[in-house]
Amino acid sequence: MLCQECNERQATVHLTQIMGDKMTKRDLCEVCGKEFVDAAKSNGRVSLDTIGSNPTEMLLSIIVASDPRYAKDAYLFVQEGLTRTLKMYWEPGKPGHISGAQLLDGLRELAIESFGKRAKATLNAWGIFKCEDFGEIIFNLVEAGLLAKQEKDTKADFQGGYEFDAAFPS
Repeated sequence: MLCQECNERQATVHLTQIMGDKMTKRDLCEVCGKEFVDAAKSNGRVSLDTIGSNPTEMLLSIIVASDPRYAKDAYLFVQEGLTRTLKMYWEPGKPGHISGAQLLDGLRELAIESFGKRAKATLNAWGIFKCEDFGEIIFNLVEAGLLAKQEKDTKADFQGGYEFDAAFPS
């Protein structure tokens, strides 16, 4: 299906907006999708009033359209790794928060467990080449409202983690 905006590129971002009793659907390519998101951001809004039947999937499509460095699978992997790492470190009665270093360890373990010797190749295919990329993904999820952060959390928490060649032997 072609993009409804430019009619040139394949539509990969599919938006559904419901306002009152009127539903509008838009199928956009990554370029036009990014322009849509940039316009929404300049108005102080990223989310639509109602986002289809799966808001998380739609928000991930919007994130990928606005920052195409990382594949949607990279975001899904990081979300799965975050959930898993939280379970590993969470103590009942305490707030559910983990450090960047703890998350990096959890993501490394999940990648090796899920992909074995193809872990590095899989992450690279998704646009993840270093620990800082995990931080970029996390903060894109925070900006979209899919994750929350504490005031002291920064992208710098993901710098100087591990070297991918050593962490993911092939």
